[in-house]
Amino acid sequence: MAQRFTYDEKGSTFLYFLLSFFAMILIPFTFFMWPKGVKDEEKRLRNQCRIHGKSKWYKKEQDNFRKKKSKPNLRKIFLLLCWVGFFVLVYKVSNIEHDFVEYDPYEVLSIDREASKIEIKKRYRQLSLENHPDKGGSSEMFMKIRKAYEALTDEETMKNWKEHGNPDGPQAMEFGIALPKWIVESHNSIFVLGIYVVLLMIVLPTIVGIWWNRSIKYSKEEVLLNTTQLYYYFFNKTPNMNLKRAQMVLSASFEFCREYNSEVRASTPKDNEDIPDLIRTLELMSISENAKERPLNFPYSVKARVLMYCHLCHIEMPSAELEVDLEYILSKTPLLVQEMVSCIAQLTVYAHWNKASMPRLESLENVMKMCPMMVQGLRETKSPLLQLPYFNEDFVKFCHMHKKATVRNLRSLAMLKDSERRQVLRRMGDEEYETLVTVMKSFPDVEIHAEMVVMDDEDKNVITAGAIVTVTLTMIRRSLGDLNDEDENGNRESRSAGVEDDVEDENSEQQQQQVKLKPWEKQKKKKNVKKKKAAKGGKKTAKKVEKQKPESVAGEGESSNARRDNDSSHSEEERDDESEDEAPAATSNDEEREEQEWREMQAAAKKKEQIALSGSKRTHTVYAPMFPTEKQEWWWAYICDRKHHLLLTAPVLITNLIDDATIDMKFPAPQKPGRYTYTVWFRSDSYLDCDQKQDIKLDVHEAKEVEDHPQWNISSDEEGGGESEDEGISSEDQSSSDGE
Repeated sequence: MAQRFTYDEKGSTFLYFLLSFFAMILIPFTFFMWPKGVKDEEKRLRNQCRIHGKSKWYKKEQDNFRKKKSKPNLRKIFLLLCWVGFFVLVYKVSNIEHDFVEYDPYEVLSIDREASKIEIKKRYRQLSLENHPDKGGSSEMFMKIRKAYEALTDEETMKNWKEHGNPDGPQAMEFGIALPKWIVESHNSIFVLGIYVVLLMIVLPTIVGIWWNRSIKYSKEEVLLNTTQLYYYFFNKTPNMNLKRAQMVLSASFEFCREYNSEVRASTPKDNEDIPDLIRTLELMSISENAKERPLNFPYSVKARVLMYCHLCHIEMPSAELEVDLEYILSKTPLLVQEMVSCIAQLTVYAHWNKASMPRLESLENVMKMCPMMVQGLRETKSPLLQLPYFNEDFVKFCHMHKKATVRNLRSLAMLKDSERRQVLRRMGDEEYETLVTVMKSFPDVEIHAEMVVMDDEDKNVITAGAIVTVTLTMIRRSLGDLNDEDENGNRESRSAGVEDDVEDENSEQQQQQVKLKPWEKQKKKKNVKKKKAAKGGKKTAKKVEKQKPESVAGEGESSNARRDNDSSHSEEERDDESEDEAPAATSNDEEREEQEWREMQAAAKKKEQIALSGSKRTHTVYAPMFPTEKQEWWWAYICDRKHHLLLTAPVLITNLIDDATIDMKFPAPQKPGRYTYTVWFRSDSYLDCDQKQDIKLDVHEAKEVEDHPQWNISSDEEGGGESEDEGISSEDQSSSDGE
């Protein structure tokens, strides 16, 4: 059968194509672009107003929310117009006339299907006279009438109509191309080729080039690769890096350089006047450094470092442009610190293979300190109490001079009674004090529990030399406000215990009053009586033994041998019975233990999958009034050997600690048997003085000898020699001696 392709002259097929393409784009576009969650966002900001109302990021979020709240109306209007256009297309498509209509001769002649040949012939003559071309009729209509008449009267024509649907027999199959005909017309070819050239040779290569340029510049963590190489260089060069040098390396990140990052604002002549003034102000505060290495001494690095120090010292920016630059630097700091931590972990791995110098543990801790310092805007020498609102150096002195208990950290301040705390902070206003207490109660107080096991081993609790130790760290997040509740409950319990003790003391006193004799006299008499009884009893037993000795000596040998024989026979029978009973019990216990371990592994795997699928990094909003963006509570967890200043596990960044979380950390046990003490650290990247640690002690035993399995022994038949099966594979020394 022949085939024929035709373009859409009427535009009906093209409308079908346009409708399907439009629906394919419009449905997901509406799902993602329709404004949603506005009420939830408004409710969340309203709840955070009491604590974070005066923070920089909160004011920005409010402004963005107002803009976002006004934009959804325009977005809704645009989406509704798109859907109106979609339904217009649907209406047009539904009203399109179908080109293909099944041929029906009865319909052409306008007669019933049960009409006789006489009626068909009569109708044909009538229509032919009316539509004859000589009498002004249409020739096409006349040919249709004639074909219909032949299809109903001629046998061959009727056969063609019934079999092929056409009186003329089989026809060529037609396919319509869903493109309008004007696209392939000659006078429109220039415009069509121009569109193809623009799309395929300009737009598409540009998009691919932009994507490729970005992919070769940035890592998966959205950090410049040049910055990562810079961190590797300086940490390898300075394994023991102090906090000051770590801040210098952070300020030299290429994210703050205009040449590498187009988001950075270009410097202006006014910056050249303001930056030296800020440097002189910092020198008066004994903060200065002379960096001579490149790129630490580059202008962009000096500028970033000066702005960081001003943020830590609470120095106001002289211009709005520098304020914008500082906010950009602070917003990039957590991401860059995470990259520095990962670089130290990688260098630690390389150092074990003698490919890099081993970074000390102090370098990692100093890097981790920078993140909460930048988030809270505090130097390392300042008190962590300054993280609280309305707190200043005077209140810190009052806390240190507290008579009953020295208050030096957030936890000790939270554990004070409200009356004592109010007495210490009596110079603070009532509203300010209430705000301070509300913020303090929102600070985290994390409890950690570490458990060690050796997976895939018969005895999980026995650690052998070189075994892979799995530390399961369980974290429970509470707030400092829960400490007061716990103290109240503890006081109630202690009070109830004290009342019970008082009742017991009263009862004992009453009993002592009833006794007439003095306690020491009573004790003396008892001791004398006991001594006399013991002496009399000793004499009597000695006489009895002397009398019984001669009678019992004669039969000692025979009775003892008989007893031994009986005992040995009974013990052997009992052992056999016990072994028979214990065998099935041991196998059943092993099976139950294996099933339980398998269930625990499956539950842990399911929990990890759920955490990975959730992918949410929103935990608790950090109280950071000087930070430009909303910061969530994240934590680092790692295991270290403080005695040798070594990092044992790569730091794990925990971004899902809302109420509780569990992670696994693995490290190899020491190669030498002995007792070792390691430390599990749990550090915050947002708060100072909220870190937790727990010491874990390892009792490392000698590794078990590997038993020879029969499958590793090569028989003499396989070797083809006369050696015995016990000899196995010969070593190099044996082969050399045999050769000699």
